[in-house]
Amino acid sequence: MLPEKGAHHMSSFSSAMSGQWRSPQATFGFRLLCFLCASLTLMAGDRGEELSASGIATDALRPSYDVVIAGAGTGGIGAAIQAARMGVTVLLLEETDWIGGQMLAAAVTAMDEGGAGNLVRQRGLYRELLERVESFYRPLGLDPNSTGSYTNTRFEPRVGRRLVHAMLKEAGGGAHLDLLLRARVSKVHRTAEAVSGVDLDLVTAHGRETRAVSSRVVIDATEWGDVLPLAGAAYRSGNHTSEALDFTRLIQENTWTAVIKRYPAGVPAALRILNPPAGYETRQAAFAAAIVPGEAPHRRGSPMSWKAFVEYRGMPNSASPLPPMPLTRTHLNFTNDYPCTVADLEDPMQRLATGRAMRLRTLQLLYYIQSELGMSDWSVADDEGFDSPYNREQIDAWLREQPAMEPYRNILYHFSVIPYVRESRRLVGLHTLVAREISRGPGNRPIQFPNTVCLGDYRLDLHGGRTAENLELDLDRIEDLADAVPGRAGPFAIPMECLIPISRDGFLAAEKNYSQTRLVNGATRMQPHTLNMGQAAGALAALAVRHGVPPRRVDPVLVQRILLAAGSTLAITPLKDVVQENADWPAIQLATVRGLLPLEEGQFFPQRALNPAEFEACLKQFAGTAPVAALDKAGVTRADFARALARASASEVKLEFFAAHADASLPITRSEAAQVLAEFLELRALARLRAAPETMTWNSVKPASAPVSRNRPVAAPRVLERLLAAEIISNTVYWAEHAVPDRDCDGARVAELLLRAARLFDSTATAESAVDVLARSGVISSRDYWTKSAVPGGRCSGKNVAALIRNLAGHEIVLKGVPGLPGSTNPPPR
Repeated sequence: MLPEKGAHHMSSFSSAMSGQWRSPQATFGFRLLCFLCASLTLMAGDRGEELSASGIATDALRPSYDVVIAGAGTGGIGAAIQAARMGVTVLLLEETDWIGGQMLAAAVTAMDEGGAGNLVRQRGLYRELLERVESFYRPLGLDPNSTGSYTNTRFEPRVGRRLVHAMLKEAGGGAHLDLLLRARVSKVHRTAEAVSGVDLDLVTAHGRETRAVSSRVVIDATEWGDVLPLAGAAYRSGNHTSEALDFTRLIQENTWTAVIKRYPAGVPAALRILNPPAGYETRQAAFAAAIVPGEAPHRRGSPMSWKAFVEYRGMPNSASPLPPMPLTRTHLNFTNDYPCTVADLEDPMQRLATGRAMRLRTLQLLYYIQSELGMSDWSVADDEGFDSPYNREQIDAWLREQPAMEPYRNILYHFSVIPYVRESRRLVGLHTLVAREISRGPGNRPIQFPNTVCLGDYRLDLHGGRTAENLELDLDRIEDLADAVPGRAGPFAIPMECLIPISRDGFLAAEKNYSQTRLVNGATRMQPHTLNMGQAAGALAALAVRHGVPPRRVDPVLVQRILLAAGSTLAITPLKDVVQENADWPAIQLATVRGLLPLEEGQFFPQRALNPAEFEACLKQFAGTAPVAALDKAGVTRADFARALARASASEVKLEFFAAHADASLPITRSEAAQVLAEFLELRALARLRAAPETMTWNSVKPASAPVSRNRPVAAPRVLERLLAAEIISNTVYWAEHAVPDRDCDGARVAELLLRAARLFDSTATAESAVDVLARSGVISSRDYWTKSAVPGGRCSGKNVAALIRNLAGHEIVLKGVPGLPGSTNPPPR
């Protein structure tokens, strides 16, 4: 695709010129050149995308596909890319003319990545997407990972749309993946137990038509879970199951977002709101209490200034050759949430009415910004591409019914194509994920499911419906709400059984609609998680097709092997001494996740010899057996391991171990044990699936990766001693051990450090204001990161804490408080 090719050329040119032009004029000239090249690339990409964004023509629709995926949101995209890469035929359907769901079509392009050092950026398809985002923006001199005071990844919807279209095209290779827009599933073909295809409601050049398509697997990846009832699968809606729905129960509040930008030459007349929209007087006070003029940093529990509001959901502006200061593009996703009920999930007419009410609320917010905040040079962005045929149809139908909305037509055309849907119907699956299984509160640890296929990171962020009468107290507990607070973030596991219905074969869930409670949905609904969960569903579907079995018969080991090979991370404890680039990393992940070779404080020790106790525990976990014979030596040889493994599953996997005596008698490393176990588990799963034995050949030593050093101190001892002398820390031992790249620090300890440091700059600083004090003093640049992570129960990246320590130790205010240093106001110690 042109955007990636253009970005690559610009990046190469940047590298070639970086050592030659150093002057500000040259830097500006180079960035301007990059901007012009990118603009040409964007325009070329837009012209090419006019065809690709329309998907296939309806007359190119095949009568049969291996996998049909309803919904081209994050989950659907993830499923489609992974399944197509595995060689099965995929039909990806989208009811609108914009792909990307909540992330793109709803314009929520400020990624909700959670805390714990942004570990989610290291995983699967989300990692691939972010690499493309980086390659697009970096040549323009823009940083998509640092927008204002925030460090989560952000991009423009039109840029993300183009990048995702490229990923879909590359995955399909022109043969495996068809994208069909303006199409939805209207009926699911099924017997008492299995799904065999769908009827599609299509928008064609001749009007609406119905087409039947057969398939082996159907995946519901819609924003609302609309295919669940059509498939006859049991599901939850609100806090009731599908057998006894209560339309009055609350679900999470939804939001109709809009990208807005600053127009330096003035807002076009058609995009100005001259009169308050209907109902504005009922919302004005709420807007005024939440957003105020000025540039003050945002503090929880207090109003946002205009500058903080723009930064909150701000994004890079690829229409500008240099980083704009202040930001000139953001989206409206604050103070405009709208209450929703189960009726919005189940009743199409109610959903339509609520969607219009959501748009009106966002229109009211835009009027407040233009008129009462005085930001008359800001309005809805007219260059994101949301003024699409589908969007126009929706707005035109509304205005025909409510002519009083006519003055706002041109503005509404540029609102996002769909609402930001936070909660949908949810499958009743083989396993329902509940809050206490992912809890990160004090004294709690998430469960590492052996069949983990995806990790989440976010806290239990439930927008509305938090009262007891709206929760599922047969599954969750009211005290679980205590985890729904900032700072309770970090990795948790999602098992494969959440994707599979209790009693409907050939059907999977792959968006916000897999099997989980409402409370858990508050943590799993985020864009990175749904993209990677969709990837897991795609792998499961493709394996089911490949082996000719229902998804429920696919051994999770096979799915895990595919996902690990694709770069997903499945262990909730980050590996501190094995990096993802190492060849043995996937096998070590699998052995860790399945509890065969556990970690020790986050370390695997890949080159360490497997000891007899570990060997015995591994065999018991693996096959319920003990070693072949008592071991009277300090280590376990490769021959010992081979004999035990052959005995454990001789009828299913025939192990052919060929090794010279010298190699056979070598102690087996933990890494080699993990690699052998991973291959053996995969072959055993295939043998059971095919009802025929498999053969494993092990004839050479499998090398172990060199462990990453756990102690790579960034803060020198003298730096820590400065903080100790200034009474910012009470000892150096903890920080020397934990403030390093391969470890992390306790959030409560970091919060105490921040408070002590802040009081050197402002004696009245409190725990709530400490981050703002240090941000104003230039000690930290990302207040959002520390607000989320430096809290009881939170974790802070050791690398980030080391940088914080260095910044503090070099600040003149701190140096003045260190006895004996130049400039100190304290006498040296006697």
